[in-house]
Amino acid sequence: MEESKEKVSMSEEKGKISVIVPVYQAEKYLAKALDSVISQDYENWELFLLVRKSSDQSEKIVRDYEKKYDSIHMIERGENKAGEARNQGLEKAQGEYVLFLDSDDYLPDASVMQRYVRMAEQTDADIVVANYARLWNGKMLPAVSHASFSRYHRDSQEFQFRGFFSAGTLSYVWGKLYRRSFLEKNQIRFAKYDYAEDKFFNMQCYLCRAKYIFLSRIGYIYRKNETSISSRYRANSSECWIAMARDLKEWMSDHEIQMESCEELVWYLIFFATFFDAKMEYEEHKKKLRFIWKTLRLYGKDEFARECLCRLAADKKIWKLQDKKWVVMTKGFCIGMKLKLYLLLSIGIRSLIRRRIDEKLSDTGLREV
Repeated sequence: MEESKEKVSMSEEKGKISVIVPVYQAEKYLAKALDSVISQDYENWELFLLVRKSSDQSEKIVRDYEKKYDSIHMIERGENKAGEARNQGLEKAQGEYVLFLDSDDYLPDASVMQRYVRMAEQTDADIVVANYARLWNGKMLPAVSHASFSRYHRDSQEFQFRGFFSAGTLSYVWGKLYRRSFLEKNQIRFAKYDYAEDKFFNMQCYLCRAKYIFLSRIGYIYRKNETSISSRYRANSSECWIAMARDLKEWMSDHEIQMESCEELVWYLIFFATFFDAKMEYEEHKKKLRFIWKTLRLYGKDEFARECLCRLAADKKIWKLQDKKWVVMTKGFCIGMKLKLYLLLSIGIRSLIRRRIDEKLSDTGLREV
């Protein structure tokens, strides 16, 4: 359906959008992010900027915009992390819908919000998901389309595995429009993790039976920023991932979620975390094999993580996945972890990284073309 490019009048609008943006050390890209909201054809929005004290000019930029636009509001967030800052924004939000934007990203065109709201109103969706593109070192590169999983039933292994892990689109809070009443009804907020809190947030949405609708157009530009929190090395990241997996399992039990249909989410979370951390340690420590080995051994020694990997090794439902490369890799890795074949697995992971096979299989595709 052809989208109208005409500006929407206030009388025609059906719901205010509350835009929530955590701000910290963002002076280089912040104006681009804010201007992409201000320039929207859809005018019924409010913008909350959750500002943490920075050593740059981020706060000054925010105050200048706040003085100029009545719909822009600055909120001091203290030392809160991004997830806690977004919670502050949700408490202030008055809109029917919520849109999360990172301070170094931006909306690609002036009709993004209009498309989001129109689709939400037409379908009564709880979450509208758009495709996105990645900006790597000045080059615009496509990410894997959500069509890779959105064509499957929401309760299928394919939807879960691709949506939250191999494609990963459902893990991010950006590039989506959320119906605020759905978040309020299910009391969904961001947990206090050091990072990746949006994955837990979105898994809660999924497990609360959110109704998704998918837009084929690109609705978000994600900028690869080497100084951002998501790009930084963390010495104790395994603690965060394992805690998140534990919490998810406990949350599912508390909310009486049918574990037999969703427990793979917990197992996959540990599987991907183990590989991700092994790669980060390898690259941080001058590509030395022993740091992959140390990471695998760390996860293998944790009782909960080991149980997840062993159960995934024995899981038969994974054979339903259509991409057999992922089936073989997942099964082989988990069996190797079960048998404590850490050195053999380390050599295999190093080979995948050197050949950039992990990049080709991920949501980002190759970092360079």
